[in-house]
Amino acid sequence: MKVELRGLRGGGRRSEMLTGMELSIFLAKLFGVYLLTMAVLLAVRGAVISQVIEEFFANRALLFLSGVLALVIGIAMAVGHSVWEANWRGLITLVGYLAIAKGVARISFPEVPQQVAGRFVKSGAGRWIWSGFLALLGGYLTWAGFAHG
Repeated sequence: MKVELRGLRGGGRRSEMLTGMELSIFLAKLFGVYLLTMAVLLAVRGAVISQVIEEFFANRALLFLSGVLALVIGIAMAVGHSVWEANWRGLITLVGYLAIAKGVARISFPEVPQQVAGRFVKSGAGRWIWSGFLALLGGYLTWAGFAHG
């Protein structure tokens, strides 16, 4: 799949083609570094992050808005990066579909994410487990993105 990016550069019109692999590399770097950053923040500032999460999930308007954003990002990834392989590229596609599910859940059933977040905030061990999971996933995607790009 090729995605065409158009933009102005040097006063003239320029068109570049972004191949499927280039998009995969970009998304691996983007989500990998993001997930690693979140893992470190959760490990280092767990109590503060937990308080922010609790306040965030108590606000239904923010929960709805984050659901809409997750849904849009997930749909964009599903449409633009539909690579079903048993490797890091397939993992990126899976992340897109999980974002769709997350968005639908937050919009349609806000009480479920609120309950899950409540358990997360109260569990110190849960924060460490989640931080470790994010670090593994983020580390793998970061490695894949930079090793292939």
